[in-house]
Amino acid sequence: METLRTDFTFANLRKNLSSGNAACRQENTMRLKIRAILISALLVVLLGAHSAAQQPQAPVRQPARTITQIKGDLYRASAGAWHSIFLVTPDGIILVDPLNTPFATWLKGELDNRFKVPVRYVIYSHSHWDHVEGGKAFADTALFVAYEGVRRNMDGRYPHMPGDMIDRNNNGQFEPEEFRIPAAASPGVCGGGFSQSKDADRDGHLTPKEYFSEVQPPDIVYSDRMQLTLGGKTVELIHPGKNHSDDMTVVRFPAERVVFAADFIADALVTTSMRSLPSACGPFDGNPLSEWIKSYKTVEALDFDIVAAGHGVLFKKIDVTETREYFEDLVAAVSAGMSQGKSLDELRQTILLEKYKDWAQYARLRVKNIEAAYENLRLYR
Repeated sequence: METLRTDFTFANLRKNLSSGNAACRQENTMRLKIRAILISALLVVLLGAHSAAQQPQAPVRQPARTITQIKGDLYRASAGAWHSIFLVTPDGIILVDPLNTPFATWLKGELDNRFKVPVRYVIYSHSHWDHVEGGKAFADTALFVAYEGVRRNMDGRYPHMPGDMIDRNNNGQFEPEEFRIPAAASPGVCGGGFSQSKDADRDGHLTPKEYFSEVQPPDIVYSDRMQLTLGGKTVELIHPGKNHSDDMTVVRFPAERVVFAADFIADALVTTSMRSLPSACGPFDGNPLSEWIKSYKTVEALDFDIVAAGHGVLFKKIDVTETREYFEDLVAAVSAGMSQGKSLDELRQTILLEKYKDWAQYARLRVKNIEAAYENLRLYR
């Protein structure tokens, strides 16, 4: 019988095992290397994410908030390029324009700490959101006062809006494109941001009620002129006519010889000089240019020295006169061209407004002013 040969000797077994183990070890080593690479990559991702999470996040940048004395007990409160004004009396404070909720909340704390008397009256310059939101911060102590048009704009209908921000689809609500279209047409000059935070039902629209959700309705309204007296001090409220809004109030502080007016006196592009071409958004905010000029004349007829506007530094009475003269010259030039049968394109090319070539925004807004005046005069001639 032939003996079957096997190699199961200890030596052969050890040799085979060694050879097999070497291959296994090589394979295991490769696996370990791959695993180490994967673990290292994962650690890099995790550590990077942890490091990013630990980095201090840049805070949302808020406009600089300041309070500066104008004269005596009259002060200006500012949120960047937006300004309000207030008069301190022994019996309380008269405040014009709370601006917005974060600012009004800050201002309430500052007034409480500095002056130790409550705000008794809040006056609205007009109903546009960037000047009148936030008044609820003072609702526990104050009465709210405005021209009667503010109450009308807050009654549930689509309100007057600045520039070309109009109800394009006539549904009585605010749509995102009604904010975006004017902003896209004049970047950095006109339009505004659609506020998703006010869209309570998240349906992509804002009802007038939602739009005014951060505005305290006026308790007291007037039709032409009004006086408020508090702590022995008097302020005057004057409706100058239609201009940047259809519900504007100019506030005069007789003892201090100061007037406050928002936007139509100096818009948000004005900084250190009122010699600046106006924004001319839409057909001049949809109000007749004759009313704009009447508004300036109404202010000029008041007795004052200083203009503390809603934008810009403190100005003088002569600055109001120069702005009125600009509007008169613009209307005269565009009206003359239209009477001669010139097209809008011809007006753009021929009306140079050379008297104002050194004014701020001349190169940027000359043509836009001509276009806006042309459309306005077509509507209201």
